[in-house]
Amino acid sequence: MSKNIKKEEKLKVVGEALSKSEKFLAENKTKIIGTVVAVAVVVIAIFAYNHLVKTPRENAALEQMAAAERYFEIDSLNIALNGDGINLGFNQIIDEYGSTKAGRLAYFYAGFCNLHLGNFQEAISQLENFNGKDELLQARAYCGIGDAYIELEQYNDAVSYFIKAADYRENDYSAEYLMKAGITYEQLGQYADAVKVYKKIKTNFSKTIEAQEIDKYIERAEVKQLN
Repeated sequence: MSKNIKKEEKLKVVGEALSKSEKFLAENKTKIIGTVVAVAVVVIAIFAYNHLVKTPRENAALEQMAAAERYFEIDSLNIALNGDGINLGFNQIIDEYGSTKAGRLAYFYAGFCNLHLGNFQEAISQLENFNGKDELLQARAYCGIGDAYIELEQYNDAVSYFIKAADYRENDYSAEYLMKAGITYEQLGQYADAVKVYKKIKTNFSKTIEAQEIDKYIERAEVKQLN
């Protein structure tokens, strides 16, 4: 008897819950339909944008990048930067396709074009605008900013970017960036800091080219530190 009562109570609870749900749906039918329609519109809009706008723009940017990269590879940096009259250069790709993946990569190439052309402030600006997920390219961009600051004789800024490049994702390239940092520290007269980064090369990157002659750099900085 008690089992039947409990079963009836459960059915009553379930029934009340269903009634409340039905009542809620009835009272909020318009809002629910509106929400579903709004979500559907957003989904369709995203799909349409990706397939009708974003993908074609990505492809167009990639086509333009291919020509600019070829000029970059043969050191025709002015043409790579500004175009050849038919194909766009990195500057125009940034202006027209800056929101695409290729457009963002154009900041990297444009920055190094300007660095080698002696346009150091422009190089810094463009390399700072590069935001890449590739660990090698991003670290190289930081190093390029450091190189530009060296040319401008802004050594404190330079060394901060060399350290940033070395620390971004530690790999064998970090030794190159640390070496640049150490030499810049010496130029600043900060010999203890120079010794520290040189020793890091020796300890952490012992198989690199930089590590092969690092002892003489350590010795030189330590001697200067004592004077």
